[in-house]
Amino acid sequence: MLRKSLTAMFLALTPVGALSLVSSGPAQAQQVIVSITFFHQQLASYGRWFDHPQYGWTWFPTAVDARWRPYSRGQWVWTEEYGWYWQSDEPFGWATYHYGRWAYDEEYGWIWIPGNTWGPAWVAFRYSEGYVGWAPLPPETLDFSFGFSHIYTDMSARYYEPRWVFVPRNRFLDARIYTRAEPMAQNNIFIRQTINVTNYITVNRIVVNRSIDRQRMETALGRRITAARVRDVDDVRKSGRRGDSEIDAYRPQVRVSPQAAPPAAARARPNDKPPYSIQKDATPPSERRDVRTTAPPGQPPARTTPPTGQPPARTTPPSGQPPARTTPPTGQPPARTTPPTGQPPARTTPPTGQPPARTTPPTGQPPARTTPPSGQPPARTMPPTGQPPARTTPPTGQPPARTTPPSGQPPARTAPPSRQPPSRQPPAQPPCGQPGQPACPPR
Repeated sequence: MLRKSLTAMFLALTPVGALSLVSSGPAQAQQVIVSITFFHQQLASYGRWFDHPQYGWTWFPTAVDARWRPYSRGQWVWTEEYGWYWQSDEPFGWATYHYGRWAYDEEYGWIWIPGNTWGPAWVAFRYSEGYVGWAPLPPETLDFSFGFSHIYTDMSARYYEPRWVFVPRNRFLDARIYTRAEPMAQNNIFIRQTINVTNYITVNRIVVNRSIDRQRMETALGRRITAARVRDVDDVRKSGRRGDSEIDAYRPQVRVSPQAAPPAAARARPNDKPPYSIQKDATPPSERRDVRTTAPPGQPPARTTPPTGQPPARTTPPSGQPPARTTPPTGQPPARTTPPTGQPPARTTPPTGQPPARTTPPTGQPPARTTPPSGQPPARTMPPTGQPPARTTPPTGQPPARTTPPSGQPPARTAPPSRQPPSRQPPAQPPCGQPGQPACPPR
C-alpha cells in the first residue's frame, strides 16, 4: 500500500512535459541490441571484409555494377522526425547508409567503416538554384563517443570529386535517382557552382538531417512534399518503404568492439575485387593506407615514430646512402661534422692539403694571433722567417739584462757578464800587528 501511494504521488506531481520527454525517443533503441558481429554476418553475402591498416575490419561491396557509388541506388524522403532520409534499394543499405562512414581505398575502392550511431543519412550536401549534390561523409566525422563530428563536411578538394552525385534540383525526389545523375566528369563544375549546406542537429538524442530547407525545395518542385513517418521493426528483413507515408526501419543499438573479427568465410580473398575501376587519385591523404605497415622489408618505415629517447634525425639511413652527421667526404672542411664528445670542433685534424687551424701562421703574419703551445706564453715563440727575433740580443748601447737566455734555461747566476759592476762584498782585511802591517787599533 505504501509503495502504491508513493507511485501515485510521484505521477501526480510530475509535469506533463517531463513525461513526454522521457517517452519521445524511439522505443526500438531500448529493445534490440546487437554486436558488431551482426554486421559481419548480414553483409557477408554482398561483399567482403578485410583488415584495413588504418581503420581495422572494413567492408567493401562486390554485388554492385561498374557505375556504382554509395548513396546512388535509392531516393530521398522527407520524414517528420529525422529530416532527409535515404531510402536505399539495396539489401545492405539498412546498415551501410545509416551507420558508420564510407572511405576510399587504393586497393578495394569504396570501403565501409562500421559505426554505432544511427542516422537518417550520413552525407554532405551542396546546393544551388540549379543543382543539388550529396556525397558520403569521410571517416573524420565518425566519433564513437558523441556520434557525429561537424568538421570535414565541405569536401570541395579535388580528390573528393568522384564521391559526389549531382542531379537537377527539380529531380531531387525522383525514384531511381542515379538515372538522373549528371556525369561524374562534370562534378568539378558543379562543386564550384554550389555551396556547402550540410546541417545535422541532435534533438532529444536523435540525429536530424536539415541540410536543405523543405520549403525551398517545395518551391523548386512546385508542389508540397509529403512527410513520411519512420516506424521501427524488430527484424532486418522487414525494413523498407511502405507506400508514400511510412518507412519500416531496422535500427538496433550496436556495440562496436575493435577486437571482434568476421568469420573466415566472410573475409576477402586475393581475387575478391569490386567490379568498378578503382581511382587511386580519389583517396585523400587522411584515408590513405598507413605506410608504417606497408613499407618494404629492410627499409625503415616512413613517418614512423622513432624509438624512445632517440631523435629521428640520427636513425640509420637506407643502404647505399652516407650516414648523417659522420665524417664528411674528402675535400670538405670538417667544420660541420660532429666533434667527439668533450672536444671542440676547432682542434680536429683538417683534411689533407689544408693548413691546420690556429697553428704556425703563414709567412709575413705576426705571431700574436697564433695559438701557443700548451702552458707557454705567446711572447717566447719563434717568429716567422724574415722578422727580427722578439726580445733577443738588444741593439748596441742597451744593457744585456733583458736578453733572452737559451731556450728553456734560466740565466746563469755565477759570474756576471761584462759591463756589470763588481760584487758589493767588502775586500778581505789583512791581519794587524804582523810584520809589515799596521798596529791593531785599541779595543
